[in-house]
Amino acid sequence: MTPLTILLVEDDEIDALEFRRAIKKADVEIEEIRTCKYAEDALTTLDSWTPRCIFLDYQLPKTNGLELLKRIKKIAPSIPVIVLTAQGDERIAVEMMKAGAIDYFPKSEINAEKFTKTFHTMSQMLEVEKGREEAQHELAEKEEFISKIALLSPNILYVIDIEKWTNIFHNKQIWKILGYSDDDLIVDANNGFSKIINKQDQLLFYKHYYFMRRCVKDAQVVEKEFRLKHKNGSDVWIITREVPFKRNSEGTVKEVFGTAIDITSRKQAEQELIQAKKDAEEATRIKSDFLSTMSHEIRTPMNAIIGFTDLLLSGNFSEQEGQYLRMIKYSADNLMVILNDILDFSKIEAGKFKLENFEFDLREKLGYLVKTFEVSARDKGIALEFHVNDDVPHILMGDAYRLNQILINLVGNALKFTEKGFVRISVFLHEDHGDHLDLRIDVADTGIGIAEDKLSLIFDSFSQAHNNNATKFFGGTGLGLTITRKITELMKGSISVSSRPGEGATFSVILNFAKGDTSYKEEKTDSRAVPSLKGYRILAAEDILANQVLLKHLLMKWEADFVICNNGKEVLTALEESDFDLILMDIQMPIMDGVTAMKKIQTQFQQYAHIPVIAFTADTFAEKTPEIAACNFSGFVTKPFKAEDLIREISRHLVVVN
Repeated sequence: MTPLTILLVEDDEIDALEFRRAIKKADVEIEEIRTCKYAEDALTTLDSWTPRCIFLDYQLPKTNGLELLKRIKKIAPSIPVIVLTAQGDERIAVEMMKAGAIDYFPKSEINAEKFTKTFHTMSQMLEVEKGREEAQHELAEKEEFISKIALLSPNILYVIDIEKWTNIFHNKQIWKILGYSDDDLIVDANNGFSKIINKQDQLLFYKHYYFMRRCVKDAQVVEKEFRLKHKNGSDVWIITREVPFKRNSEGTVKEVFGTAIDITSRKQAEQELIQAKKDAEEATRIKSDFLSTMSHEIRTPMNAIIGFTDLLLSGNFSEQEGQYLRMIKYSADNLMVILNDILDFSKIEAGKFKLENFEFDLREKLGYLVKTFEVSARDKGIALEFHVNDDVPHILMGDAYRLNQILINLVGNALKFTEKGFVRISVFLHEDHGDHLDLRIDVADTGIGIAEDKLSLIFDSFSQAHNNNATKFFGGTGLGLTITRKITELMKGSISVSSRPGEGATFSVILNFAKGDTSYKEEKTDSRAVPSLKGYRILAAEDILANQVLLKHLLMKWEADFVICNNGKEVLTALEESDFDLILMDIQMPIMDGVTAMKKIQTQFQQYAHIPVIAFTADTFAEKTPEIAACNFSGFVTKPFKAEDLIREISRHLVVVN
């Protein structure tokens, strides 16, 4: 394959960088890549340089990819153009393909494999086009060589009478492509079409030539794809380019001159791509189902382990017993971190990762974060420093939970890989846009640092910057930074890193937030006060004995009157016998699950339609499942849950006294 020269028209430097990275990994030899940010720069470049292909971003400053594509096709119609876009829009794809693009795909699909297949197909098309142009040039040079050149052309050449359905002229290429030799009895001219056209395409064939006879102007080129029948019975795909060659006395096209090429390999490649896409989608579905099941199976027992450990830690135990309990809690929390990493990663991949938008006190939230890590830092003898510039507003609007998740990952990593010195969190006003602003948050450390050749890999899935021994020592799933980057991108932000081995690392995150109301003040609650549900009757459905015991303990502690059921059928029986103010409903239960029970309550117990029903589930994907979403549960509590999570959700529906 001839080394490729590529013109990339892309105004986003990050996207351009990702493009170059993917190109380097592709199985293709690249001679040169030139990048232009603006349409006019690209057109100027084409005046003095002719690349073999062009990659074009649909969204460009001052213009769009469609307009630029039309201009490129006017000055360089033969250069293959592939359109890139940040969003998959079939309408845009159709417009771009009509304007002359040979392919179109979202930037999210850019990878080495995609480029390898695209360049392979492009190379074939370029070679075929090159051969066709050379053949036409030779045909125009000397009239006496027309017959010889036609017979030797790598393309199929023909003139057919579409009024009488007879062959007037054709070269031998069509018979070679269809597997016939000179010694074979070739189909006769009178019924040749019916014998070589695939039966499924015969109607398309006749419609096409009806259009050619009555609707096509002279010199107008019409392209069409057909399936022919090979001698061995297999399909051979060809693409034809035809023009009117002769008209009858009435002005109707009588004869058509055409050229065709064999595109069977391209069609096979397309089918392979379609099948690969289906396989990938099926693999994603299977993975999602597996994670959903495993989430439930792991989180259900974890609910009891964490819940009872929390309860025991509030009791009076000896120092050694307390230490044992804290070790159990520490191990359980670590297991939940790993599980949540995997589930968060899967949610992001499945497009089910939701962002919130509310006002919060930035300094207060970051203060809580620092307190979370103070003990770990103190135990390691590391200085944990925290600074917010004075020009950073106190009250912001956005997703404080995801901001916290980003910083927990970055600060946690910094502490993990730092044995002496400091970990410093610094917050700066990066840019003020009026009603919103960009914050830059730096997390710097004096740890072991990251090698330069690893800096571009650390945000990849399951990738770790250090060798196996370090990985075994420090632990981790290799997903933390991947999730951090993806959350940052979902929040329309960016993340970067600078580091040298042995000198530490600095991760910089830039995020956009709206400015909040300066009069905002978050409600505070006394964490020492015990909530009270006195006077309320609670119906709880839970089939796991350990979780039943945990629920009983909490509901008794909160002074609620309650009934515990083992399954949905018992819930319906309880509703027939008594009144309740709120229902806690486990989703997965034997005999009758929570979804079935909820549907029966809505259809058979309409007098209880006002009762809030909070769903218990260990499946973090449950809330987005269409069947569960259709039940209109009043709220969701994900196992394993903390007591404060449960009472917080209950307080959304009942008046809880503190």
